[in-house]
Amino acid sequence: MARESIPKGLKEKVLDEYDHRCAVCGGDRPHLHHIDENATNNTQENLLPLCPNCHLRDQHNPTRKVDIPKLQLFRKFKDPGILKPQFHPIYVRQTFLDDVEVNTETVDTLEKHATELIEFIASLEMGEFYSKRLKELIARPNRAFVFSLGGGHDPEFERQMNRSRQDYRQQLADNNQYAKELLIELLRYQAWANS
Repeated sequence: MARESIPKGLKEKVLDEYDHRCAVCGGDRPHLHHIDENATNNTQENLLPLCPNCHLRDQHNPTRKVDIPKLQLFRKFKDPGILKPQFHPIYVRQTFLDDVEVNTETVDTLEKHATELIEFIASLEMGEFYSKRLKELIARPNRAFVFSLGGGHDPEFERQMNRSRQDYRQQLADNNQYAKELLIELLRYQAWANS
């Protein structure tokens, strides 16, 4: 497949966005890296300026490659703490929030993921504050259900349960971006993120 050149205006726009510096180390003479590794996808959010060292070391080293969704998260939030190894446990625990509308995991599994993320965040510096906010956004609310006392199948209870599962999926979909913003904001309080 022939490599399409990046339109000059777009190239300048991306380089201006990063002051013509490497997004990772601040080095000069950056190359534009295609985050999704598709050289024909010349959208602004898919292009990241990397100096020759970062470009070769981090993106074209098969033993140390940054995965594409993590690099997309870095591109969006521009926080170098995202690329530090210490962020990886947070990153892994928040991936359930991606595409929750089409996620095939059960609601109970999504709820377990949310609980684990909230508990993990609580253990970090400033974690008490951020875990409370995350809980408001992604924890499954407690609901009272009405069901008949008679034995057997209760269609009303089943309807309420299905509605509760749909509502929780929608809650995760509605709040996933804000939850991610909180996770990235939390990085500024971690000593490892600033070193």
